[in-house]
Amino acid sequence: MLAKLLKLVKMYQSDIVLTFVVIFISMISFNLGKISILHKQKLPITITEPVNSRQATGNNEKGIQNSKLEPSTYNLTPSFVVASKNSANKIYHFPWCPSASKITEKNKITFATETAAISAGYILAGNCNP
Repeated sequence: MLAKLLKLVKMYQSDIVLTFVVIFISMISFNLGKISILHKQKLPITITEPVNSRQATGNNEKGIQNSKLEPSTYNLTPSFVVASKNSANKIYHFPWCPSASKITEKNKITFATETAAISAGYILAGNCNP
């Protein structure tokens, strides 16, 4: 009985190996697909604005009361942009750009918004990412 089984396995050895390889590759592909979907479903990170201690605790003459404040998200767009009066090229910078700190105060032009700088003919500096 065992001899017949071994003879049968040896006769169909390549078919058996091929079947196991196909099953193994199918299982790996299925699990990789599940993993890739799980990575896409991560929750986004939200940044909330810190509140000052007086506002958060609700200090008043009667004592401290806890209050629940709704967190607001930061506005990540800059409130102003700067440029240099002496620049041959009309280039503006965001406040966090390295070149913005190199502009002296007497040569600094401040625009209220990025749109105002663009409408004045200025372009964003190459080393400054929004």
